[in-house]
Amino acid sequence: MKMVLPTDGYSSASEFMSALQGTQGDAFWLLKSQGHWHGGLHLFDSFVPGAIYRPDGPAGHGLKSMTDGHIVAYRLNDDYRAAVHNKRALKFSTTFILVKSTCVPDKARPAHGLDFYTLWMQLAPLSVYGASDTVIGEVAATALKVRRDNPAPGWVRQGLPGGDGAQARTCYDVQNRYPAPRDTYTQLPRLSTVEILEEATFLLDRRAVPFVYVRVMSVPEGVSAGLAVGESGWISGQEKYLKRRGGAGALPRWMKAARKKGVFNEVVALAGDNVLPVSAGEIIGHLGYLESPHSAPHHFCHLEVFSQDSRLPDFVANRAGVTAGEPFIHSPRGKPRYFHRERDNTFVASVIGDDPVLTGEERFTPRSKTRWQKSGDNAWYEIPAERSWLAESDVTVVNQFDLAKRGFILLEQDEPPRTVRQTPREGWLRQGFQRLAELAQQNTRDMYSLTYIEGYQRLLKEMEFESDGEKFSKRLWQFLHNRQSHILKQVQRLIVKHHSEWLHDGMSALWRAALDEQGKHQPALALYNRQFIDALVWMKDVPEIRSSEALWHLHPVTFLEAISKSDANTCACNRDITLEELCAMAPEANKGILETYVQAFNDGFKQYGMDTCREKAHFLAQVCHESGGLRLTKEIHGEKKSYAPWYGRGLIQLTFQSAYQAYGISVGKDFTSDDACRDKLLSSPHCVTSAFWFYMKYDNKNINNYAKADDFNMVTARVNGGFNGYKDRIQYFNKAVEVLRAQHMNALMADGAFNFESSAIYNNRVYAYLWGGYHDPNKNEIVGTKKDKGEALKAYKRALSLYEKSGTAEKIVIIKNRILKLSY
Repeated sequence: MKMVLPTDGYSSASEFMSALQGTQGDAFWLLKSQGHWHGGLHLFDSFVPGAIYRPDGPAGHGLKSMTDGHIVAYRLNDDYRAAVHNKRALKFSTTFILVKSTCVPDKARPAHGLDFYTLWMQLAPLSVYGASDTVIGEVAATALKVRRDNPAPGWVRQGLPGGDGAQARTCYDVQNRYPAPRDTYTQLPRLSTVEILEEATFLLDRRAVPFVYVRVMSVPEGVSAGLAVGESGWISGQEKYLKRRGGAGALPRWMKAARKKGVFNEVVALAGDNVLPVSAGEIIGHLGYLESPHSAPHHFCHLEVFSQDSRLPDFVANRAGVTAGEPFIHSPRGKPRYFHRERDNTFVASVIGDDPVLTGEERFTPRSKTRWQKSGDNAWYEIPAERSWLAESDVTVVNQFDLAKRGFILLEQDEPPRTVRQTPREGWLRQGFQRLAELAQQNTRDMYSLTYIEGYQRLLKEMEFESDGEKFSKRLWQFLHNRQSHILKQVQRLIVKHHSEWLHDGMSALWRAALDEQGKHQPALALYNRQFIDALVWMKDVPEIRSSEALWHLHPVTFLEAISKSDANTCACNRDITLEELCAMAPEANKGILETYVQAFNDGFKQYGMDTCREKAHFLAQVCHESGGLRLTKEIHGEKKSYAPWYGRGLIQLTFQSAYQAYGISVGKDFTSDDACRDKLLSSPHCVTSAFWFYMKYDNKNINNYAKADDFNMVTARVNGGFNGYKDRIQYFNKAVEVLRAQHMNALMADGAFNFESSAIYNNRVYAYLWGGYHDPNKNEIVGTKKDKGEALKAYKRALSLYEKSGTAEKIVIIKNRILKLSY
């Protein structure tokens, strides 16, 4: 299943958790410092400042749903609630949503799944978003095409029903009813602000694409625009090109539905057709504001994941034997580390003096982020976090859904707590501390570690005598939140069955004793706490939750990341691409053959420093086009070409004797002596490595410099010498971007196209002239791009200006004639 981090700014779950560790919010997991149970995390404004709602903030800022699912219960405050302390009304929010999700790792085994719930508590209320429904947008792309109503007879201005492209069933639908608004060949520049008046989805190149009808509010000074301030027109509505902000128009989708329903400050339970769908990555709200008696006001929210699914123990143990998902390499602590001597492909044990250097801690590394190398009869894995290699015999391969093998431990506390003060004496905590004591015992590298070993042992003895008191609770909390990495990882992998804190109000037995005791010394604070607790409870009003039972509580980030589809929330930056991703980009290619390519691709990316997802997408798009979707490594009818036997071979179709010779010199092998030598380019690894060589080294191309700039047009020109197959190349590029999740690194694509003016070809007289020729409706013999009179004229005029500065008179005459023909 897909998993998205709850806020922007982090590229992975591990990076998110590393930043969270040591903050106030992280310290709430399972146990508060006061010593009572707490089933979730707190996200504070100091950690996620971008999750505070700001009317003038960037579109898309806020808290994101971590998974796909359905909202089965919510409470929406119309404004902040208040509880009284010493005659002061202190504000807080009780707004929450409860999202139900299901993880089915293997569709062939639907019974082996898991239902779970994500609780977002104390979100900002409705009043924060203001009363106006005006939606403001800001152009985020370099420029957006300005469009007008399509003049096609029968055009439906409201667009596709429900935004569903499948609604266009006939040619008449495609050509007349739902085509995109007509291009005016003018643009709205970056940072222009607009008021969004209408939204609709139309077909652009047979794809359903969102558009918005806008009124221009401002345009950057000194920049020409296709619409003046106050004028209206259609532009792309895609979020990556147009950032929305402001007013109630920025309300999360579920809040709009709740506002329309009109029930505020009460729990609303949903079932059947009434549940509200939510998608991973969708904004679900913002941090609520809290004023408390003895701390500074701040913004925060509570995030919790729990399950009442009886299948959870079997799911964690993977009793169904599911092998779906990405395998992990399990490297234990205390194994010898090796370094690789590349000159003779040997592995040498790392030593300090006469002592071997051993691994410092147990790790689970995604196999795609390791490297496997064979040497003689043995093999090794490179473990990046160890900065060394480990013998294959010292590691094991663990399936993604073997959660118990990956360190997840079940702890059960079925008996409901009598009071909140009971937590330090509960069995789950004792079991957890026994495990942490074992881990501490395994790590005795320094005096700091020895101190913690003694601490865990002392606390376990105190638990046996049912010690109590504030100091004991504080020490429990401190040792549970030990900063040592191996302890941290284990605590995040504790799955605890415990009764929820959201069921009992302030007059219940759970809270009464503690509040009555507090009332003897701080009556105002006790009264405030009772009001606060009473306002927050919700579980008794949601029939779907079996609130009388203990629920399994799961770490909201670590657990969801463990069961998510590999790299579902991350792009392909700084990691290997997978076989599944390669298959998705080239679905017609033989999977067995692609399996022989994937390692060579990943090695090439590393060798040539193609680290980002966008760079990889550019390269793979060109290679896929040149090889017919990774199916061909030999030019069709190459033997009949005039340049045979030096016809195209390899995934990028290396052609001509000079290229064969240069590649052979580069890699130190013979590709010229006979057909057998030349045919080495037909299979892996040379069909792949020759493509990298051509792309990066041949004729000093270094085409990746243009890929880094996201200049698809220049990349194509340098690979092809022109724009043959341009439409096919861009289709492969769009697919690669989708598969590798490279949308966020878009720099030059605007409104679904790479503009001529934004590309380096704009300042290259040869490529500018060719761009004109490929788009020229009078040049039907030149194919590759769509024919477009306006685009051809624009390119010819630019080429003319460049040739007039330094060029041949003959070429200038040719270009002028072409412009003349297009002008009539």
